[in-house]
Amino acid sequence: MEKSYSLSKSLIPSHFISKHWDIYPQSFENTLFDKDKLSEFRDNELSFKCNDSLEKRTSVKALRVLENLCRIVNLDFIEANKEEKIGKPKTFCFGKKTFDYHDLFLIYFLYVLSPFIGQKNQQNTRTFVLEIGGGYGGLAYKIKRLFPKTTCILLDLPEANFISNYYIKSLEPNAKILNLEKILKLKKVKNTKNLVIEACDLIQYDYVILPGYLLENFKENFIDFFVNTRSFMEMNLQTINFYFSCIQKLVSTNGFFYCVNRYKKSTSGDIVKFKKFPFDKFWDPIVWRKSFYQPMIHEALFKRRTVENSRFEKKLSRLKPYDVEFFTSLI
Repeated sequence: MEKSYSLSKSLIPSHFISKHWDIYPQSFENTLFDKDKLSEFRDNELSFKCNDSLEKRTSVKALRVLENLCRIVNLDFIEANKEEKIGKPKTFCFGKKTFDYHDLFLIYFLYVLSPFIGQKNQQNTRTFVLEIGGGYGGLAYKIKRLFPKTTCILLDLPEANFISNYYIKSLEPNAKILNLEKILKLKKVKNTKNLVIEACDLIQYDYVILPGYLLENFKENFIDFFVNTRSFMEMNLQTINFYFSCIQKLVSTNGFFYCVNRYKKSTSGDIVKFKKFPFDKFWDPIVWRKSFYQPMIHEALFKRRTVENSRFEKKLSRLKPYDVEFFTSLI
């Protein structure tokens, strides 16, 4: 874990660290490698900005989120898929059972994705789910646990990758995890410039945890699901353009893209708007709505098409914030 962290940290392009995520001091690895800190990462600075429970949770708000989620999702599904032990998160009680505020949103994302992943699992011998900005790995773990025939690929900053590796290993000690150090050895290359990543390299692994900039090293369109929940909005435009270019090259035929992001946000140093994301015209929106309990965030699930969707650009233009393009689209 430490070697993969150091290697990925040394190779990261400067533009991958937006103003929003320029939060780690040079001495941060001392905290990251501290076993006591790591064991309680969901209640300290190690999960800052990738764990809503640290910044936004109150007991009243948490209870309201659970009550609203129960109107959408069966309580049995929530209880079966919750996880509130690893990392010692601050929890709240409901009906003598404990829940974690941030975890409830991950359960919602899982609920939306489940029927589509389940369908792919029936069709494929292996399903590849790639999450960009997976944080500490909470959603990936839930997907893998519910759909064992899935390989979950997590791409994130080195700090998040270190924590997600710890989190998943704590829950699944026998999980087969591929990280940067291992894949360089597997492919017998000394640097990432000569690294080519194919489906056959990943199929035997439960989880693949790599730095985000390696997405351009992936070949073939074998990714069945791309997932980004609430982190494109925190990236600068250069990084967003990089990811979208890769997504649209690598998504499988009839693959999916789950994108949950702010209508508008500017903490990255750029003004980032959902409606301005560089989608091409080969997407068909299946889910299109305000996100669960977060009305400033848009939730969309797209299916990849083989022909252009002539109506998609107009649909995008009608999203908030309303501007000249919006009013033009009404004509």
